[in-house]
Amino acid sequence: MIQKKLNVCLLVNDLRYGGAERQLVELARGLDKDRFSPLVVTLYAGEPLERELRHASGVELVSLERKGKWDFGALRRLSRLLQSKDVHIIQPFLTPSTAFGLSAAIMARTPVKIATERCGVRLNTSVGNKVYRFVEDRLTRFADAVVPNSEAGRDYVLSRGIDEDKVRVIYNGVAPERTTCLPDDRAAVRSSFGIRPDEPVVGIVASLTPAKDHETFLQAASIIRTHVPSTRFLIVGDGPLRPQLEVRAQELGLSDAVVFAGHRAQIAPFIGTMDAAVLSSCDHEGCSNFLLEAMGLARPIVATDIGGNRELFASGEAGLFVEPGDAAAMASATLRILTAPQLADELGRRGRAVFERRFTLPTMIKAYEDLYTELWDLRAERAESGHEPVTAGEWR
Repeated sequence: MIQKKLNVCLLVNDLRYGGAERQLVELARGLDKDRFSPLVVTLYAGEPLERELRHASGVELVSLERKGKWDFGALRRLSRLLQSKDVHIIQPFLTPSTAFGLSAAIMARTPVKIATERCGVRLNTSVGNKVYRFVEDRLTRFADAVVPNSEAGRDYVLSRGIDEDKVRVIYNGVAPERTTCLPDDRAAVRSSFGIRPDEPVVGIVASLTPAKDHETFLQAASIIRTHVPSTRFLIVGDGPLRPQLEVRAQELGLSDAVVFAGHRAQIAPFIGTMDAAVLSSCDHEGCSNFLLEAMGLARPIVATDIGGNRELFASGEAGLFVEPGDAAAMASATLRILTAPQLADELGRRGRAVFERRFTLPTMIKAYEDLYTELWDLRAERAESGHEPVTAGEWR
């Protein structure tokens, strides 16, 4: 039924390097520009992924330039923006953007509201976060759809009292360039960090935050080194815990073995260098971009059995699962991969097959386009029956 070009607002806190932020950027760039006009709005400006959108055809980028956590004028600015841009569909990502986005959409009478859930962050128990989550729980009931990126996220959403009929699981998708790594790329990574060709590499790509539990990764690294002393460990990502993790690596005698690579715009060469891709998260995972990219690059995986991790593949299909916080089990599973090349190759091959079947970027984008079309057509049907206006202008 859809005939007109729909204005879609994608709202996020900022465009730092992060999983949800990466998915939003890929979605905005990938939407069919003949059918959808994406407007990306951030609460705060100046983060690195903005550069990708500034060069993206058919994508408009606007910052509300929020001045700290007490600047609630950003809510009024967002409401006015939704009206002036004649936004038909709004989809906020993360806290507090969901609270701001749904509130502003109600004020602006934006026709279609979609909440996006990434499985929650239970370690964040700050008063501010609790307040925003409380507000979001109430406002999400007014959303037309709630989109988690895993069945674990779906369970989390339902536990918050959201109507089951509104929940649609859409898994993350990964762009082709993020699963392409040439031999020269791997050689360049090894050379830049002084890693010899014969030294096995175990790596993780994750923000250096409590939820990712790099402490357990480092403990496992210490155990692995006692069995395979030549192993090197590649930690890609940055965050507030970096100083203390660097100290912890020294305490464990790993200073010569661990590389803190920091943020990297191009991740594929780093993941492609890994002989084992390890994810040590202890708190939450919806649909890990790191695991998807590792699967796309045919890397064998060791991951904690939490959140949506197990949904990505069955244990033994693309990798091995361990309980969160169990450094000994993590080390044992990783050593199985490092000492059995045939097993590692088989896990990588299976992971690549699963990735191609389920987690490509076109698959994700089509799912969102179908959802946008369905929800807008539903509004149009209600308008025809006289229950609701259909266009954003008429809605106001």
